[in-house]
Amino acid sequence: MLNVEIRLVISGREVPLDSFTEAFMADVRRAVREEIDRAQHLTPVKNLAVTEQHEHKAQPLVVPKREAARLLGVSLRTVDNYIGLKVIRSVRLGRRVLVPMSSVRNVASKGVSRWRRVIE
Repeated sequence: MLNVEIRLVISGREVPLDSFTEAFMADVRRAVREEIDRAQHLTPVKNLAVTEQHEHKAQPLVVPKREAARLLGVSLRTVDNYIGLKVIRSVRLGRRVLVPMSSVRNVASKGVSRWRRVIE
């Protein structure tokens, strides 16, 4: 048979379970309130600095066809068709077909004319 004795001690004196529980919960509540206050008092300048760091990230010059399709919100097959119609330029690098971001931006901003091919 296992005999276990547990003593709860706060500030060097033994206390009953109820007192220990109340003191423990009070400490947890205080710590949570302090954490919430710290989170609410973050200055907007700090948040802006983090946003600016992400904005200055270097943009790729070319992207794979799949990424071009995702950026344009069309299927991969549509990007293949645009490349075939010379609406979007493409660059072959080994077995990979890459699309210049300038072509993606051009199609995104101007759209695709059904009757006119756009070549950059």
